[in-house]
Amino acid sequence: MNSKCRILIFCLFLLQIAFLSAFEGFPTPDRILSIPMRDGKELPAAVFLPSSYQGEKIPCILLRSSAGISTPYALVHAPIKEKGYAVVIQATRSFVDAEGKSFPYVSDGWGELQDGYDTVEWLAAAPFCNGKVGTMGTSAMGITQLMLAPSAPPALKCQHIRFAAASMYHHATYPGGQILKNQAERWLGYCARDPGVHSYLCNHPYYNDFWEQFNTVKVADRVKAPAVHIGGWFDTFIQGTIDAFVSRQKEGAEGARNKQKLVIGPWHHYWPLSMALGDFQMPQAGINPPFDFSAEKWFEFYLKEGPDLSEELPPVVYYVMGPFDGSASSGNVWKTAVEWPPQAQPTSLYLAQDGRLSPKADSISSSLSYVYHPENPVPTIGGQNLFLEAGPKDQREIEKRDDVLIFTTAPLEEDLEVTGRIKALIYATSSVANTDLSVRLSDVYPDGRSILIADGLYRPGILKQGEALNEQHPLEVEVDLWSTSLVFAKGHAIRVAVTSSNYPRFEKNPNVGLAGEYSGRFLPAKTAIHMGKSFPSQIILPMIQNTGNKG
Repeated sequence: MNSKCRILIFCLFLLQIAFLSAFEGFPTPDRILSIPMRDGKELPAAVFLPSSYQGEKIPCILLRSSAGISTPYALVHAPIKEKGYAVVIQATRSFVDAEGKSFPYVSDGWGELQDGYDTVEWLAAAPFCNGKVGTMGTSAMGITQLMLAPSAPPALKCQHIRFAAASMYHHATYPGGQILKNQAERWLGYCARDPGVHSYLCNHPYYNDFWEQFNTVKVADRVKAPAVHIGGWFDTFIQGTIDAFVSRQKEGAEGARNKQKLVIGPWHHYWPLSMALGDFQMPQAGINPPFDFSAEKWFEFYLKEGPDLSEELPPVVYYVMGPFDGSASSGNVWKTAVEWPPQAQPTSLYLAQDGRLSPKADSISSSLSYVYHPENPVPTIGGQNLFLEAGPKDQREIEKRDDVLIFTTAPLEEDLEVTGRIKALIYATSSVANTDLSVRLSDVYPDGRSILIADGLYRPGILKQGEALNEQHPLEVEVDLWSTSLVFAKGHAIRVAVTSSNYPRFEKNPNVGLAGEYSGRFLPAKTAIHMGKSFPSQIILPMIQNTGNKG
């Protein structure tokens, strides 16, 4: 490392320490380290030791932060040091890049550069460590954990992961093939300041070798560490949390396979810092799970050989949501399972021309159409967001629009539980070859409120190259609404809304085709949704039997 780089990092240390001391109540580090990587790069790290520390070797807990060593989201975990751990907060390579040209996480995985591996093994040999290292952290610090695990450093004994994307393409940037506009742009504003990094991300919508280096699901068989995976039904990364758990639980190497835990609550990305949940407050029963999946307990077992958790903690603990206004139902309860998803019956509800959502497809074919104008997209209201307001919010304002088609069941005669992954099959024609299809699933309350539960969007031609819409032959489009768990209560109804935008959660499609999408031009698109016998557009819900509350 040249002298200029050393001076820059030393100045960074000083700034970080000053920032740390500004936060009253947060501990200040006992040591500041510069940890060498395999290519000679050195990354800053703050070490927090127990107040009673006398020089003995103790287990180490690592947090790798793309926001630096002074971020409150990392510092809030430093007090666990008093349980007998050395807590280390390390800044990742993209953070210390003064020019902001480093793509976040590119050196944190299992490729040519393995900053996570190098850090774990260096810490294991440090004078204060007994050779055992665990990792923890939320969001970006959860992603660095997921990226680290497939490199399988021998000293890594366990992980505690909250609200993290297992694949940066599928879970954080291009779910359904359209970019998560607000999320990607704001996140890059924090993590990668160079415009070239922004441009590359936004102009490479196809899954390719670049994106594969951030897909931890594909390399789950390399993972050797047990982990707790914590997610929330309204978290932007919920499907990533589930996919990380499932892939490692079933395909992980020895040490990881069948040693993962999954916890899902009725939470958004900022639980428990905020108890607001869309138009409601967090359900009282759902604030905390009924089992202790805390980092403290997890590390006690794997880093200190404490009580065995294999029998005490079930593999899966999840919250079945119910009416958020507190009205009676068989929902708003915690359940356990031995695997994910729980056994359910995939059940189709079919779109009908008269606006019904029915258990049977109409015997005749029909269609309904709308015109989508890119300069007037349907706005995002709630859902699984990172920076936008997240949670269950009333959709009635957008359901009044003439570019939104809605389909609703009759009021339910008994409670109906839906738990698992939700998909919609939509048959569509359009006046343009490439326009998006957005599907929202809502719980319609007896007073008329249409409360968003899940949504998804699909962009033809991206996930399946060569795929295109036309005006003559309906194209079958599968829209993935990810996963949820909810009891639609007796007297409520189920609603599906179909349109072509959900902005700014997703970028608006300009309707000018893949080749000219960034030319600045916009075209209106007339899209028809086909339904009935020949083209049975439908939503497929994983229904759980014997919910009860038949009244």
